[in-house]
Amino acid sequence: MRYFVSFLIFFLLFAPNIFAQQSQEAIETQLRELKSVVENLQKTTQEQNKRIEELEKQNGQLRQKLESPQAQLVPPPAATIPQSPIAAGLQAFNPEIGVVGDIVATSSESRGDSEGNDRIALRELELVLGHYVDPYSRFDATISFSDSENPNVEEAHLSHWGLPWDIKGSLGRFRPKIGKACAIHRDSLDTVDEPFVVARYFGAEGFSRTGFELHRLFEAPFGLDSELTFGLLEGGVGEGGTAFGSSRRHPTVFSHLKLYKDITDVSSFELGLTHLAGSKDNDPKMEANVLGFDAVYLRNFSAWNRLKLQSELYFQDRDESFSAQDDGTITKFRDNPFGFYTLADLRLNQRWASGLRFDYVELVDNPLVNKREMDLGYSAYLTLHQSEWARWRLQYRHTDYATGKNDDAVMFQGTFAIGVHKHKLQ
Repeated sequence: MRYFVSFLIFFLLFAPNIFAQQSQEAIETQLRELKSVVENLQKTTQEQNKRIEELEKQNGQLRQKLESPQAQLVPPPAATIPQSPIAAGLQAFNPEIGVVGDIVATSSESRGDSEGNDRIALRELELVLGHYVDPYSRFDATISFSDSENPNVEEAHLSHWGLPWDIKGSLGRFRPKIGKACAIHRDSLDTVDEPFVVARYFGAEGFSRTGFELHRLFEAPFGLDSELTFGLLEGGVGEGGTAFGSSRRHPTVFSHLKLYKDITDVSSFELGLTHLAGSKDNDPKMEANVLGFDAVYLRNFSAWNRLKLQSELYFQDRDESFSAQDDGTITKFRDNPFGFYTLADLRLNQRWASGLRFDYVELVDNPLVNKREMDLGYSAYLTLHQSEWARWRLQYRHTDYATGKNDDAVMFQGTFAIGVHKHKLQ
């Protein structure tokens, strides 16, 4: 009993200190372990943040590559071509289908009842069809409808990339690879309307003819990526075009050289040279020659913030630049008319863009006694990219016509796409 009382007294006096000491040591150990875990987490977080920054940089560079003109030079990878429609099932037989609507409201000082003037118009409704025919070729078609024109086949061509020497060919109706604005659809333009030089020389809706073209990619000196295109088209031009005559019997020959260079990781430059030769009237002689130059400079400030400077110039050499009347009166025309436009487009962020365009074009077969020899245009626009499938645009345009008259116009455009559309809204 005496030992038990002694033990109890000892326990009551010293046990709390022992347990307190052990508890303090356990807490310190846990704190050290927790501190180590926190340090490891901080280190891991820093490494992950560094990796995220590298991935974002790579993503921005990849986006720049995809948006640059160089991306248009790359043929479709073989892996994307259906190898066997039967193996893929019945779905493989269905063509890719897309629809693009282009609605434009125009308010103008001009009293002329031109297309869409002072009203809201369905300027164009495109039905886009396409599919791979086999591992070597693809067929694409674009049929356009409008509330002011009859249905029109804009494109219907076969593209084949299995030709010798890595040549790709197109046969059918297509937009030839000349310049920049002529070769793309209206929904890919930076402005509501086509540049004056394109509309006056090649047609109000660009240049779309039936024929064939061959083009090949190659590496030029000084590290330039290049594409050479040659083709033969039926005669004539688009609606209102004046570069060539209206006869389709006498073909037009064209060629285009594109040179592309990445200046830095965030900037690039593209230069193009174009030549067309065709007939200006019903005889087979090629009296009209057109020489074109186009240039594009791109500077990416971020993944979405981008500046584009673009310009095209077309110079004509026209024989027989006069008309003779029955009474012997001769009217002389300018035999070397030319025109150009310059555009600056600033993509402010993912959704908003704005820009300016200046137009200068000397008219074909325009009597030299007119007050002016050219049409001048000044345009400013603001674009809202709702998504890659929906876009809104407001544009103001002032025009000084060669006739001496002036015009101010405000255009509001809504462009929408559904389904599969090979050229997404720019």
